[in-house]
Amino acid sequence: MNLPYSWLKEWVPDAPSVQDLSDLFPQIGLGVEAVHHLAAPPQGVVIGLVETVKPIDGSDHLKACTVYDGEKRYSVVCGAPNVREGMRSALAKPGVHLPGAGFTVEKRKMMGVASEGVLCSPKELELYEYGGGLIVFGDDAELGQELSGYWPEDYVLELEITPNRADAFSILGVARDLAAKLGVKLNDPTQGLELPDPQLDDGMTVKLEDEEGCPRFTLRRIEGVTVKPSPIWLQRRLAQLGLRPRNNIVDITNYITFELGHPSHAFDLDHIVDKTLLVRWAQEGEKLVTLNEEELELSSEDMLITMPDGQGGTTPISLAGVIGGLHDSINPNTTNVALELAHWNPVMIRKTAKRHGISTDAHYRFERGVDPNIPPLASARAAKLIAELAGGTLHPGITDVGSEKALPKIAFRPSRVHFLMAMDVPLKEQQRYLEALGFKVEIRAEDDWLVTAPSWRFDMAIEEDIIEEVSRMYGYEHVTETVPDMHFVPEGHDSTHRQLRNLMMGLGFQEAMTYVFTSDSELAKANAPLSQVKLANPQGLERSVLRTALYPGLLEAARTNHHQPGMAFFELGRVFLEQELEYLSIVMVGEWIKAGWQTGQTIDFYSFKGLLEKLAAQLNASFRLEPEQAPFLHPGVSAALYWQGEKVGYMGRLHPEVAARYELDEVFVAELNLPLAFGKLKFSDYARQPHAERDLAILVPKALSYAELAEAVRSQAGERLEQVQPFDIYEGQQVPEGQKSMALRLWFRHPERSLTDEEVDGFMGNIIGHLKTLGYTIRDS
Repeated sequence: MNLPYSWLKEWVPDAPSVQDLSDLFPQIGLGVEAVHHLAAPPQGVVIGLVETVKPIDGSDHLKACTVYDGEKRYSVVCGAPNVREGMRSALAKPGVHLPGAGFTVEKRKMMGVASEGVLCSPKELELYEYGGGLIVFGDDAELGQELSGYWPEDYVLELEITPNRADAFSILGVARDLAAKLGVKLNDPTQGLELPDPQLDDGMTVKLEDEEGCPRFTLRRIEGVTVKPSPIWLQRRLAQLGLRPRNNIVDITNYITFELGHPSHAFDLDHIVDKTLLVRWAQEGEKLVTLNEEELELSSEDMLITMPDGQGGTTPISLAGVIGGLHDSINPNTTNVALELAHWNPVMIRKTAKRHGISTDAHYRFERGVDPNIPPLASARAAKLIAELAGGTLHPGITDVGSEKALPKIAFRPSRVHFLMAMDVPLKEQQRYLEALGFKVEIRAEDDWLVTAPSWRFDMAIEEDIIEEVSRMYGYEHVTETVPDMHFVPEGHDSTHRQLRNLMMGLGFQEAMTYVFTSDSELAKANAPLSQVKLANPQGLERSVLRTALYPGLLEAARTNHHQPGMAFFELGRVFLEQELEYLSIVMVGEWIKAGWQTGQTIDFYSFKGLLEKLAAQLNASFRLEPEQAPFLHPGVSAALYWQGEKVGYMGRLHPEVAARYELDEVFVAELNLPLAFGKLKFSDYARQPHAERDLAILVPKALSYAELAEAVRSQAGERLEQVQPFDIYEGQQVPEGQKSMALRLWFRHPERSLTDEEVDGFMGNIIGHLKTLGYTIRDS
């Protein structure tokens, strides 16, 4: 997120220097990725009024303009498509170097017409990235004044906001944290705002079809506005954020999005039939033309804002929480505005934006979560700015449908800050930090507080969350160094665990460590066995039972990282069924290129099976696969894993219904039950001798599995056979009916010396002889 330093200073006048902020922000959990210096426009660029615009003979786009700076009139040749009489823009006089254009303005003739300056685009002045027309100013821009006086130099801090801190995706959120940390005043422009009265009828109607998708929707009526260019201060703010100014109404809605962190949208009220809006799910195949004039074909999983179509139905005017529609967007002729602020379901917003390939500032905030209770306040702030910058009359009422979200109350023991964080934070300081961050503190006893989290901190749930807030405000640099009061006795199989982890990471997997505590609902979501071990006094339902499988935690990790094109996770840990067992779980999604495998190949059943066989080979083992269904796997793409005659787990494609619950596509999962002491595991040492390789092609019955054929080969190969790998299966010409050709690659190795050809030929002779006795035919090389 871009944070203009001058804007932050308006909120926190006592904010330190840019350099000090770069050091301070990371201490309170706000990363600083970069600091950008924004230079002021060059001297000699002034506000000019375009008085006349005339075509030039022989040119289809150049115009001869007269530009007045309050003292003198200049002849300027301009080719911008938006140049018009009566507009105010930036005039660069001769001798001025335009940084974004790379040239110096000179007097010259163009098409026989004298040009004594340049009317500038924002890009030519390096104000923001738009070169398609002139920068346009309103009446607040005084003729002849240097533009640098309105647009001084500034700094922008590029902040990295972690997903759990959605409340910090705004000037308000960052300023509130900074003021709390420093113990200084916060200048909040929303304080003292007169909120509209939901009991007053404003003549508008809103209906919600599904409050799960839209828990709250507000609509404010503003009449008699004038759409015009925004004042320079507002244009500058938006440019610093990386946005292109449009007009005063649209610019205010964008400004509020970044100032308060809650997106808003303005409709042309006169285009809304019967002054009525219906929020509903789209019908499959329904169409919407968006603000950028793109036609979308909608899904029944998209939520819409619609209006009556005059025929008993409704027609879409906005893709809820993502992008507005073109039909009733703000235009130069708009005089009456309906200002919308709503709270949308984050999961629904993320799915809709991903489905249509749309990314907007609104969708970015809604999918991470916004303050569910701020719409009336944000609406009042936006409406006040509209009245100030566009004129018009504010209706005192507001249409407010839905309800406020209840605030979580958390029992908090201040002594736990020292117990968990080794910090000695005075009680008064703890209370001050929390209240400055918006928490309400009820002190029931010295070490018994009831803390109510503010609506914008929906990430607060347990006592440790409150401790973290106190700790980051006080400063982690105050954590004292102590020697842990504990002793550690390494378990007998620690070295084996390390070898197994190293093996998995060597194969390209990333290790995950998920929660041992979970909930029955999470287990049911993954079709895992429900837990028989429940906590007597859990801190919350989401951590109330012990897990019965590892893969649900890995699926949640994959869901959280859904933006990655490929994922390969593993976890080694304990599960709790009738006995406490040790499992190895593997989850793979997407392309191998991101999971550390072969470039451009998508993970499928056979490649996944090959990886498990490679793992088994490193363990001096051979899994046998038998078709068998597990509740969490696809009925037709799953198998049980057998090892030395004992079933040790399952592998296959995740059941489509389970995958859908985690918002994932094709996922492959393996869950192996490993003995606690790893009694059956024997890791191969690094090979010191070269292997000898032979290929073997055999005609076998179609029904014969690779596992059965590999077992037949191993039974007569002797201890020098290291690996059996299939590399071709063929059915077609030259293969008899009812049979298939399977090609195997065999690796032989002696641990102390190189094998001779005669020795390997002997092994192959034993294998081939045994296969022939089974009725199989050896194909020629």
